[in-house]
Amino acid sequence: MKNMKKLILRYSFEFVVIILGILISLLLEQRRQFGIETELKNRILKQLVNVIEEDINQIDGFIYLQNFSLKSCDKIFENLSNNNSIQEDSIVFHLSSVGRALRSFFPQESIFNQLLSSDLIKMIESEELKTKLFKLYNEDLRRHDVHTKEFDSFFLKFNYSLSENFFLQDNWSSSPIDDNPIRISSYRFNEKYYQSNKLFSDIIESKSSIIQYLQELAALKKSFHELKDLCLRELN
Repeated sequence: MKNMKKLILRYSFEFVVIILGILISLLLEQRRQFGIETELKNRILKQLVNVIEEDINQIDGFIYLQNFSLKSCDKIFENLSNNNSIQEDSIVFHLSSVGRALRSFFPQESIFNQLLSSDLIKMIESEELKTKLFKLYNEDLRRHDVHTKEFDSFFLKFNYSLSENFFLQDNWSSSPIDDNPIRISSYRFNEKYYQSNKLFSDIIESKSSIIQYLQELAALKKSFHELKDLCLRELN
């Protein structure tokens, strides 16, 4: 009987040791897997920070270009409103500049999509960061994309009307530091079209669209800065 009790005690002890060994192994494996996923999450967040910085620089460039177009829009509007005398070359230059507002901001979304597809977004500790990630990439940028399509549609028609009525041939530079951002190859000035209600109304609409687009770009820039700060806080 005593031997039986010893055997039971011995086997029970061995069973407990085996179970503990399995549990410890599972715990160590979970910790190892957690460490791998955390490292991968941090690596992706670092990539996201770099992409955000590139997008902020892209937005700054577009803000400069849009402000350039807005100044030209104001010059044409003032000239049409007050019948001021501006040389034809300058008029065509500024009309082309207004048409250059066509260019749109295209954000880089691949890193955010990678966070989602890999399910590593669940590893992010900051709830605020997760919330703002979804808000920016799934709401704000989607809304912005709809608006830019509307702007592009208008400015495509505006540029076509310039080509149709002025036979305008021009080239635009997308660089904010280009000393010669607009190059006019040739044109045939159309005084009747320039003084028409159609062009005047297009200039008014252009001004409104550019101002609205600038406001959107400023809001996006602020959101990107906030997101970058939250990513750096998460990494630290």
